[in-house]
Amino acid sequence: MFASRKALNAITINYRNGFVQAFHRDHRSNNTYYIYSDLSNYSIGASGAYDANAVTTHQAWSDQSIHGNISAKWFREPLDPVTGEKTGKATQIQPDDLINIAGLSQVPDGVATWHVAVSKYSDSPLLSAALAVSDPSNKSIVAVVGVTTALYSVGQLMKELVEFHSGHIYLTSQEGYLLATSTNAPLLRNSTRGPRLMMAVDSEDHIIHAGAEWLQQA
Repeated sequence: MFASRKALNAITINYRNGFVQAFHRDHRSNNTYYIYSDLSNYSIGASGAYDANAVTTHQAWSDQSIHGNISAKWFREPLDPVTGEKTGKATQIQPDDLINIAGLSQVPDGVATWHVAVSKYSDSPLLSAALAVSDPSNKSIVAVVGVTTALYSVGQLMKELVEFHSGHIYLTSQEGYLLATSTNAPLLRNSTRGPRLMMAVDSEDHIIHAGAEWLQQA
């Protein structure tokens, strides 16, 4: 599935004992990686699953254990994008180099959720979906699966449409952030904390900028 869907940026599995597995496609370098955590150095408590009906969500595992646990070690292996075979040795990476990993906070009640995310590995905003995996009794969450898709595929469709009909097409979030366009205008802005979403009214494309301003007033 990952090899056939080129728009997929990552597939992640975050288990209740702290182990994380992920496939990641770096569109900037055109490389595919397998990312995993080393549990022998993990200090997260692995006793029991998260109870979806519990009053507090801090009794068991949490998202902070992914990036905030300095004792954990993370590794990345290059893969053949078609066969999935390993093409190089595993190298250790820093938590700052980790991709967007779906965590418990995205599925506190066990229901699938979606949100827009950004990554330093992609020039396109990402649509990140999270799904809880429950135990056989369906009372506790044992893992969270995440699927991240680059929204550039939507932009490609828009470009194909305007080739025949001319004009401009762009997609924004409800808050007005630019997610995809039929132009080559940048979708993200750089900041000291890395790439960030851009408002449509701040677009470099004057048509999108003017259209977004008019919509704001209207």
